[in-house]
Amino acid sequence: MAAQANWDDLRLLLAVSRRGSFLQAGQLLGIAASTVSRRLTQLEAALGEPLVERGVEGCWLTSRGQSLVEVALAAEEGLRRQTAVDLSGEHTALQGSVLVSAGEGFSAGVLEAARRFTALHPRCSVELQVTAEFHKIVRGVADIAIRTVHLGEPSLIYRPIGKLAYGVFADAGYLKRSPPVTLETAVNIALLPPLDMLPQMRAAKAAGLDRAQISVNSFAVQLESVRQGMGVAVLPRILAKDLSELFPELELPDMEVYLVTRPQALKQAQIRCFFGILEQVLLELFHDLPQQSGPPGPRTSTYQSAMS
Repeated sequence: MAAQANWDDLRLLLAVSRRGSFLQAGQLLGIAASTVSRRLTQLEAALGEPLVERGVEGCWLTSRGQSLVEVALAAEEGLRRQTAVDLSGEHTALQGSVLVSAGEGFSAGVLEAARRFTALHPRCSVELQVTAEFHKIVRGVADIAIRTVHLGEPSLIYRPIGKLAYGVFADAGYLKRSPPVTLETAVNIALLPPLDMLPQMRAAKAAGLDRAQISVNSFAVQLESVRQGMGVAVLPRILAKDLSELFPELELPDMEVYLVTRPQALKQAQIRCFFGILEQVLLELFHDLPQQSGPPGPRTSTYQSAMS
């Protein structure tokens, strides 16, 4: 294997593993997607077996491809150790990149962790993909993901962070313009499928909050619509400090939040370090959650986008 796959081959396979497509792998390496595909096809021919399975939604590694990625990771770490030298000629702190996948509502937390991480390790970088395609963590496209569901994959590490409590909220301007609001008369800023099937959305709809004149496919847009006085919405309490909560008797399911990674990813020092910092940032946020059940306070700029 080592005689047939040099570092240039391995870095191509590693890029495909991290990005999930030839196009994005090429963008990462600064070469054309056709070049990535051609060179990996040549490597597969040399090895006599497939390394990558191609599909409409991207590509993923075969078992042999994954074994080669492990070799690539070890080689990459060795190169980092050799080149991580500061101006005095001594070994420096970490260097390398970390790719994080998270829903739009967790972007502020990831960015805060990135700020702390890069301040400590200026030779490192963090890439944030704002997406709900959480399956990418299994395929190795992302190093770390924030999830609100536990799918039980045995190949992943799930670190529980806390629970998001939900309620129905409206802006004061909407309440002034509208007659006494009930579950049946409130204009609901709804979520489009499949987001409307989230447990808290289904519970509110079953209770009578079903008059939806506006539906969106973004939590951030939903939150902004409520702040503009266009209606009410089911929102995490932590994001609704500047809004008025309605129907406090309505019991909506909490949502668990997990920090997820792969054991292979934690073998890389920079990923392991960032994972710990991101966990600390999220725990700091959730430490304040029990205090959010009271009256809403002034607007905060810490988390201004909606949770996913």
